[in-house]
Amino acid sequence: MEGNPVHNMLGLSAFLRRLLKVFVVWIFPVLVLGFGLAAFTWNSDAVFFKGNVYFTDGDCYARMTRVRLLQEHPLAPIRQHDFENYPEGTRPHTTSPLDYLIAGLAVAMGWFSGDALPLAGAWISPILGLVTLAFLAVWGRRDPFGGATVVLLAVSPIVSHGFLLGRPDHQSLLMLLVAVALAAEADMWTGKDRSRLSAVAWALALWVSLFEPLILLTSILLLRFFARRLVLSRVPLVIFFAILLLGFLVDGFHVAAFDAHFANWSRNIGELGHGSVSVLFSWGGWLAIVAPFGLLAGYLKKREPVYLLLCAMVVLLAGLTFMHLRWGYFFVIALAVSLPWLLPMARWKIAGWGILILSLWPVAAYWDRTLFDEDTFRARAESVVDAVALRDAAIQIKGLPVRGVLAPWWFSPAIVWWSGQPCVAGSSHQSLPGIADTAEFFLSEGSGREILEKRKAGYIFAYEPERVISNSAQILGRPAPSNPLVRRLYEHPNGAGYPLLYANRYFKVFEQ
Repeated sequence: MEGNPVHNMLGLSAFLRRLLKVFVVWIFPVLVLGFGLAAFTWNSDAVFFKGNVYFTDGDCYARMTRVRLLQEHPLAPIRQHDFENYPEGTRPHTTSPLDYLIAGLAVAMGWFSGDALPLAGAWISPILGLVTLAFLAVWGRRDPFGGATVVLLAVSPIVSHGFLLGRPDHQSLLMLLVAVALAAEADMWTGKDRSRLSAVAWALALWVSLFEPLILLTSILLLRFFARRLVLSRVPLVIFFAILLLGFLVDGFHVAAFDAHFANWSRNIGELGHGSVSVLFSWGGWLAIVAPFGLLAGYLKKREPVYLLLCAMVVLLAGLTFMHLRWGYFFVIALAVSLPWLLPMARWKIAGWGILILSLWPVAAYWDRTLFDEDTFRARAESVVDAVALRDAAIQIKGLPVRGVLAPWWFSPAIVWWSGQPCVAGSSHQSLPGIADTAEFFLSEGSGREILEKRKAGYIFAYEPERVISNSAQILGRPAPSNPLVRRLYEHPNGAGYPLLYANRYFKVFEQ
């Protein structure tokens, strides 16, 4: 005898609900974390190459040199960089929290790797990215569109760049802290008590960097005063200032002197370029433009202050991204945090998710260009070849008497890492005096020995002359001579007046 059709239908319905719950609670978060991990590690073939770890840019090599020094003296935070702007060194803005995180991860990885420090440096940012996604997944687990926050962050190209494999940069830690702070702030504006979490996140973010978090926190405090009248209790304030005091005692406070070459040099720094509407679309999808209007409409309709907070932060960060691309990381975080309030404005849940997916079309197009464009692929391959050749050249002077290395500024931190020798230049703006002197040397019409003596440099790295000439002329703000020294060193190494120590296809190494 067949069962009751009504009971069968109810049983099937209950089974489907349980299946949907399993998907939402367990499978969906794992899938999103998997997408995030894939996005954060898409460049693995360029980072792990022939048994070595190659970091993505000069600042990352400088960071790893700091961590190596920290391993030697764990209780002595690094306030002076003797390895750049040699021999004077620099007083960097770089702070200790990420240094200690990398060093701690290296200790953990030492259980299964004999060369754990480079691996820790390579993996620290993707791990921080996964922690960010996991935190926001838990934060939004009770909201119908909480998962949308994690989806956007997992697929956004600029977020991927911040958490990229082989990029041990302070921005990855800063992004995690700002994401926690903004999520806590949104909860506070809906009446939940997240003041202690907010205090910890903002204070740690300010310890990591006094630039972006200071502007964001100041803006939020002004919004609190004028729109919400939120008042922190004593305990969060004590926590906040205690962390700031600890940061000051550990790292101090440094102000870099202004250098006249900064404006010319900064044109080489991609993060200091200007954003555009198409950039916002590529990083956050079409909702990047829709969000402020939707959030404002939500505030006018519901009069809930959290809509005003999120609208203000999205607009502020979009404007700052137009000014400097470095703000794009935090723009997408603010946009993602706003989705649980923005998407419910669609009448049905499935419509809200459909709008999100369709809005990601420009993001998909960006990834298509990044992963499959032939010119982009060729540029990445050339970068890997350069990195390998530079390592081969740098290890030739490892173990030789410690003397300054004069090299193109963007290669200098990697030379320090591979050779252990200090460099005249560096990749930070505090190294601009040394950067300017290397430019003067490479454009010299004579031997440039006076610069070598001034900088106590004993080794010279010459690279493909056209790029060095154009960059040096740009930094110094004057035309290059017809036959500068770097051309003579590179094209006629045996007649340039300096003994040749080593040469490969891309680099020539000389001794003073």
